[in-house]
Amino acid sequence: MATLNVQDYGAVGDGNSDDTAAINDAIADAGTGDTVLIPATADDYLVSTDNRAAVDFTGVADDVTITGDGPGSSLKMDDVTDRNNQWVIGAEADRGSLSGITVRKLTLDGSREVNGNESTMGFNLYPGGGGHDVRAEDLLLENCAGTGFAVRGAGSVTLRRITSRNNGQHGFDLTGAGESPDTDAQSLKSVDNDGVGIDFHNGTHVVTDVYCDSNRSGTKMGASGGAADSVTLRNANLRNARGNSGFRETMPDGTNTDVTLDTVQVIDAELHGFRLSNAANYDITEILTDSTGYGPQNRAPIYITDSASVDADIVRVQNSDYGPGIRNNSPESGSIGDYYHYNNPGGAVDDDSGTLSIRSQYNEESGELDVPGANDVGAFTSGAGTADEEETEPTPTEESTTYRTTFAGTEIGALPAGWSPEFVSNADDWATVAEGSPAGEKLLRFDGTSNGRHALSYDQVDTVSDAELLGLFRLSDLSQSITDGGRLMLRGSGTGESETAYFFNAAAGAFSIWKYVDGDSEILTEWGTPTDGQWYFARFRAEGDGLRARVWPADATEPDAWDATVQDASVDAGWVGVGSYSEVPDDWGFLGVGVGGATAPTPNLETDTSYSPTAVISTLDGTIETE
Repeated sequence: MATLNVQDYGAVGDGNSDDTAAINDAIADAGTGDTVLIPATADDYLVSTDNRAAVDFTGVADDVTITGDGPGSSLKMDDVTDRNNQWVIGAEADRGSLSGITVRKLTLDGSREVNGNESTMGFNLYPGGGGHDVRAEDLLLENCAGTGFAVRGAGSVTLRRITSRNNGQHGFDLTGAGESPDTDAQSLKSVDNDGVGIDFHNGTHVVTDVYCDSNRSGTKMGASGGAADSVTLRNANLRNARGNSGFRETMPDGTNTDVTLDTVQVIDAELHGFRLSNAANYDITEILTDSTGYGPQNRAPIYITDSASVDADIVRVQNSDYGPGIRNNSPESGSIGDYYHYNNPGGAVDDDSGTLSIRSQYNEESGELDVPGANDVGAFTSGAGTADEEETEPTPTEESTTYRTTFAGTEIGALPAGWSPEFVSNADDWATVAEGSPAGEKLLRFDGTSNGRHALSYDQVDTVSDAELLGLFRLSDLSQSITDGGRLMLRGSGTGESETAYFFNAAAGAFSIWKYVDGDSEILTEWGTPTDGQWYFARFRAEGDGLRARVWPADATEPDAWDATVQDASVDAGWVGVGSYSEVPDDWGFLGVGVGGATAPTPNLETDTSYSPTAVISTLDGTIETE
């Protein structure tokens, strides 16, 4: 099994060169079980197509993985001719089986600003076809004129940790091939899309752990593409549907779809909270709607109509804008076990048909359900799904692989996705800031409020033993006599007071290699003296019992010799990342990782010198003037 790096095929990821052919050549060369790597770069890989997929894995060998390094591995659609059938990445699912295919750790950008008329999608399988096994995980789909993530008639598709945002149509459009299930999805985030957050059509779909916010509509079961046979929506937080209902169904009456709603809430929808309609059979464990409903008066937050049949355990309706909490005009019998209602201007219930039985009613306000928040699900989060999906502990990665990030694709002012606070750190200690470094236009900044053993693990890399890190860093103010900062962390594990790791360290007086073992610290070696405000590269390698490091100014050539070499057998394996200690900012412009004997990659440095090693550094709370 080989790793094919698209850069070896000529892809550059500079935001200007068309990398389509190079990436597709790597995919075409991949054999059974191979990996196609799209490394993170400071800019996007520009791709283009006249029709259908730009990056096309139609006909690829079995068990191929197409992977990036994380958000910084960005495929961006060039300005293409407007039509309705162009996708950043995908395959034609009617042209042979796609078996064991995984697409992961990528940003897919449709360039909505130049590609109008619903002409681009991020990911698509179309035309339809069954007999596949396709998995998508840790994908960020954004700025598409059409839908972010679409499956148009393909079966056996697995989704894990996908975010679809700011697209001109739907966040997710799921149309199956009549297999069971067609879609197995966990940890989906759909926000700021001009269509539906999640749109269900033909087939069987099971979707768990969902956050939808500020889409035109929350979720919908529609008729185009065929009515769904079965839809299960579990642990869903549907908020701020700005032009329609939180959950609705628009299939023809008589479709007889089986719908399961298990712990689903709708908050502040423009129209209904839940519109339960047509001949669907609704099996409800618990639902809540708050601040929904609209006029005229015959509408309500929960509207049971047409020939819908409802069997619900717990229903909660409160703070409606119009009407009773529930209005029922379905001729089919329905039942609710416990009904909690509060502050609904039309009262608790209006059973026009007289077919709805309610065992117990309670006039009291409810809290929100235990459903995912905005940071709990989606691309590059730690959430893999629900507790009943068994997760195995990662094993040390031995295959030769490289990773890199310049933080170019991360959100300003927030902890980058795909990174986790370690030791005493929390998410507020770290953020991406819009300042330049020799490697790009954004930085990762540590700006903690107290001294302590702070660290941030780079989650794109599993638990490893032998690894090499290359970090581009700057210490903000050596005049404060900082004791520790600019850390590159290897073989990390443990929590506060039981920290374990090897790390390169930069302080006011020296560079050094340290170790933590179950909370105890020891300096293994020291050398040199940092310069205030200078951007440095540091290369730090752990191989067996050997630790090596060298450090040099970013505007100089990397030396051949190591500055320090030591032997230590205290720590076997763990995560990799960056860290700090002192209560002053540290900046990181780049991190490269090599595992399994690979050399950590270097960034493409900017050719201009607009950054300054002695510039004013804006901290999260103010500024510090360097000397």
